[in-house]
Amino acid sequence: MRILIIVCTLLLVGCASGYHSLRPKSNYFQNATDYYGVELSYRMGILRENRNKKYAKREDKKALRVVSVKLVNHTNAPVVVGEDFRFYSGNSELALIDPNVAHRELKQGVPIYLLYLLLTPMQLYTTDESGNTETTPIGLFIGPGIALGNMAGAGAANQNFLRELVEYNLINKTIEPGQTVHGLITIRDNG
Repeated sequence: MRILIIVCTLLLVGCASGYHSLRPKSNYFQNATDYYGVELSYRMGILRENRNKKYAKREDKKALRVVSVKLVNHTNAPVVVGEDFRFYSGNSELALIDPNVAHRELKQGVPIYLLYLLLTPMQLYTTDESGNTETTPIGLFIGPGIALGNMAGAGAANQNFLRELVEYNLINKTIEPGQTVHGLITIRDNG
């Protein structure tokens, strides 16, 4: 009986999505372009490529894009991203979104998993050979178990996502002459 409850709980816990690191340094960049001595390479769609489907869906829904970027400073002076070096799409400057704002917009919902508590009243009825029915309140384990498991999983994934956005943030990052920097930026998707 307890094994059945544990198996059911484990099968149903898989709703919260984990987070797979974007690892900007290990991304394959193509089409490097030199802009006045600063070489730019970028890769879009990295959330989806790295199996972060829930985050990628929210990215589409919120019209945001997390972009992996590689910058190489070939000039003789330090370059500050966002001041000396800006990003453009055509003639329009792209506003770089703060990692905390990007996280708030793209993170998984955690409280939504409290809905699994609705499974708490669930009962398992078993009848023995003599016709006696026994009731087992399996919902007391399944509902809270699924809710807490998903909330913990989503919360941990969100924290890992935020940590990586902050760790690899390029806004106001100074790139010294000859230095190569890998990082993440978040921009509004203007089509």
